[in-house]
Amino acid sequence: MGKYYSATRDRLDDADNLQVGALAKRTVIIDDDAKTVSHFHFKPGDETGWHKHEHDYFVVYLTDCKLLHMPRNAPDLVIDHKARESRHIKAGVEHHVRSIADWDVELLEVEYKK
Repeated sequence: MGKYYSATRDRLDDADNLQVGALAKRTVIIDDDAKTVSHFHFKPGDETGWHKHEHDYFVVYLTDCKLLHMPRNAPDLVIDHKARESRHIKAGVEHHVRSIADWDVELLEVEYKK
């Protein structure tokens, strides 16, 4: 069992009962009233831990990525992201993400607080 990766976001109620492997390294670059900008570095097999996004957020993939997205109430989804690709995601997502790439994966996440 792993630990939820970020104490600054709301935990899922039963996160301690959900399986999690090795956690990706998260480095918070900026955290102010308007946004949180985080850099994630995943080694093969690393995971985010179960979490909920309370705000809209934007992701920029810095490397090619092969990620297993595990939404709370939807089927799992494998997505190949290309380096420099970006996505905007609406608030409310409850999920867990695992790198299933054979290489190190890096991405930036910008979460809007306002």
